[in-house]
Amino acid sequence: MKLTAILSFALAAATISCAAALQARTGRPDRYYVAEDGDDAAKGSLRRPFRTITRALQQAGAGDTVFVRGGTYREQVAFPASGRADARIVLMACRGERVVISGEGLDVEGRTDMLLIRGRSHITVEGFEITGLQTSEAGREANGIVVEAGSTDITLRGNHIHSIRNTAPRYTYPSAHAILVIGNTEQAVGRIAVVDNRIHDCVTGTSEAVTVNGHVDGFRIENNEIFRCSNIAIDAAGGYAANRKPELNYARNGVIRCNTIYDIDNELGQLKGNCGAIAIYADGARDIVIERNRIHRCDRGIGIVSETDAYPTVGCIVRNNIVTACRRTGIYMGGYLDYTGGGTERCAIVNNTLADNNLVRGAFGETEGELRLTENCRDNTVANNIVCTSSADDLFVHKYTATGSSNRFERNLYSGPAGWLWQQRDGESLRSLEAWREASGGDADAVYIARPVFGSEPQLDSDFTPAGEAAAEGILLDGGLNGEKDFAGNPRTDRGTVAIGALQPRKQPHR
Repeated sequence: MKLTAILSFALAAATISCAAALQARTGRPDRYYVAEDGDDAAKGSLRRPFRTITRALQQAGAGDTVFVRGGTYREQVAFPASGRADARIVLMACRGERVVISGEGLDVEGRTDMLLIRGRSHITVEGFEITGLQTSEAGREANGIVVEAGSTDITLRGNHIHSIRNTAPRYTYPSAHAILVIGNTEQAVGRIAVVDNRIHDCVTGTSEAVTVNGHVDGFRIENNEIFRCSNIAIDAAGGYAANRKPELNYARNGVIRCNTIYDIDNELGQLKGNCGAIAIYADGARDIVIERNRIHRCDRGIGIVSETDAYPTVGCIVRNNIVTACRRTGIYMGGYLDYTGGGTERCAIVNNTLADNNLVRGAFGETEGELRLTENCRDNTVANNIVCTSSADDLFVHKYTATGSSNRFERNLYSGPAGWLWQQRDGESLRSLEAWREASGGDADAVYIARPVFGSEPQLDSDFTPAGEAAAEGILLDGGLNGEKDFAGNPRTDRGTVAIGALQPRKQPHR
């Protein structure tokens, strides 16, 4: 085949690929193209593409799609216009082509963002690799993608974000984010979807890989893979001066679902030595659902806590998650000991499976516990969880202090050689289910199995499907607290019953 024919064929194939993707997304033919060998003085067509993403976005209006061909683009990108509800602006990497937005060598001054959506709406960003933005200077902030200032209906899908790093000294409170969604105006940021992204190898300082902070009302963080990052993988936050109005200054009405998170470790960043990194964190947030996530080998698993006195975490649901092999606690709630009094109120920890966490002692030399309650836990429900241990040094539940009230424990299954600790930081644990019931005033229908119900090193999520005595029936909770689906995506109930734990074994038909 002649070279000209080969080039024509390749061009036609690219046209088909990009056009097909466009029709699937928008149903419109309007489009602009960007390529490494393009020219910003060109028309932005497939045959005469622009050179920069910035130039293409300057041309794009509601309903238009900007396709970016494979290559590395060393530019900061900002959206100058919004789409419409019926005609989005789509910025998309061409399918099958590696498109990198690189911050390598870029000076980080103040807050520096690789891709910014500020006060814009009805936008999709899909398929980009964003990487290489790094600083070691105090007072700087390095970010991959930022959404702020009342932006609405934003989708960040299928992006690969890595090596965003702030390595400034710990005492300077360094900050970096792979994705930052910040509600810093009176108009809420809302209808945010962060889905199907891959995020890894970020050093976030005292910040987080994915952060939703301030006046953010309505978001979905779903099906992302996050690994090898420091401090916190996903954080829904309130009380950190993101918004000047205190009554607006917290994230709310969000879902954190079906994410796979592992190796979140403070040894990877400035906070070495405290094992305080966390997979999923709701801190001063309200009405957040955290469900069907797989968490493994992090410092801590899931926290619904408060670090600020005026912003308790309220109305959050943690359900149908599997949390294993974390260095400290699996799931925890409450204000921090000797630090804050905000606490956790009217939240639920329901139908989760926890196994073999607490591999490292806590900050006071104590065992934190598979389930941990610290200061000011009020009116919370802990029900239908499987808590499996393989060490006598572990704790099924650890309630540290006498603060808080009206916390309900019901129908949990405890397995293995651990004990319980009630209203003390350390000391002799309770070694029998009867002693636990008497101390806590709950768990009247709990199940205790002395042997670990799971294998010593479960390899697959299916290994956590309970069998035999462990396949116990839980309780159906009011208000749909159990959820519609179990961890695996199957119906949460079977013939009107719900099982204990994150997975719902299917009943065998009668013969």
